[in-house]
Amino acid sequence: MISRFIGNYNARRRLLRERGALYYLMGSSGYVLIIVLVITTLLIAVAGEFIVVAQINIGYGQKLKNRLKAGYLAKSGVQLGQFVLYADLKGANAEMLTGKPTQKDVDSYNDIWAIDYPAIPIDDGTLKVSIIDENSKINLSAMANEYTGDDNTKFYYFVQNFFMSMGLLPDFADIIRDWVDVDDTRMPYGAEGPDYYQRQPSPYPSKNNAMDSIDELLLLRDMSPEIYYGMGGGGTDSEKSEQGLVDHNKGAISLDWDKIQEMIGGAGNAEKPDRDENKELTAIGKEKSRELRDYFTVYGDRQDWTSEMNNININTASYRVISALTDKMTPDIVTEIIHRRIVQPFKSVDEIKHLISDQTVLDRLTVRSYIFRIVSTASVGDTKVMITAVYNRNLRNMYYWSEE
Repeated sequence: MISRFIGNYNARRRLLRERGALYYLMGSSGYVLIIVLVITTLLIAVAGEFIVVAQINIGYGQKLKNRLKAGYLAKSGVQLGQFVLYADLKGANAEMLTGKPTQKDVDSYNDIWAIDYPAIPIDDGTLKVSIIDENSKINLSAMANEYTGDDNTKFYYFVQNFFMSMGLLPDFADIIRDWVDVDDTRMPYGAEGPDYYQRQPSPYPSKNNAMDSIDELLLLRDMSPEIYYGMGGGGTDSEKSEQGLVDHNKGAISLDWDKIQEMIGGAGNAEKPDRDENKELTAIGKEKSRELRDYFTVYGDRQDWTSEMNNININTASYRVISALTDKMTPDIVTEIIHRRIVQPFKSVDEIKHLISDQTVLDRLTVRSYIFRIVSTASVGDTKVMITAVYNRNLRNMYYWSEE
């Protein structure tokens, strides 16, 4: 038995050596099964890979589809914002939506553009449109052709006062002035291209012109992301000691749901958000946000710094901006200005002459707004597209467009 087993083993080994494994298997009754198993394994691997690739492509396709739909929806939101601004310019009254009367020749947070509209469901997506008054901010680009040695100019001093009121270095006024002015002559605490920017590891020149975007502040000397985005970074800890901070000083900017229910037939059981008007009237103070883009703009009339398009709307200016108008601006004065405009928006700058006596400051104020930031956010599925556009409704010019 053993000798026969050894003989068979030697014979099989000789056949494998002389004719190879394939010949040996073909001579065996199980070779077909082995080939089928090999082919089946290969097919399963290929099919699995195909399914994975197909699922990935389907996912990418759906995301692309959602991105396109959200993009078109966001663009339509910008157009909707333009329409609202144009309607307000032509005298559309927001009283039916807010319960507060408005005036055609006065821009305030009572207007139709200032309403905090809820997100609108459209098909399988949602659209949220917000409009922000750029004339509520200090125009940095106005310093590009403003001669600060003249007592009749104020933008430089507004900027200086603002940074000091924020607990930051007033040197930023000089730095910004050097960035936008037309020459390379350095301000006492500023920075110009030849003496600073062109000596950096990645050199670049000063702008020496009006800014195109508020984000240019990040290019300036000593301007850290912490300061720009309001996360700190100043020379003091004043941001930590600020008290009585509020979300905004706009008053009641939500829809008046009682008025809307009357318009649509008195659906008294409809769900509506809570609204505490007394709180909105009394909650006046410094805004929580310390982001510079909430208080500075770069858009206006670049040829004439005295143009009203560069002026600050006293009806929409923030607490922090009003505080920067003069170095004598006390919290009581700022609070009174904001309280009065919430109760009744100012029809003329002359109405605050008893609070601000400096005529050169009053000359840089207005009760009209011309330039607005439209933020349109569209969501489809898990995809979100936000478009930010800066628009001059009087000239119908689009100054800025960003999609993300």
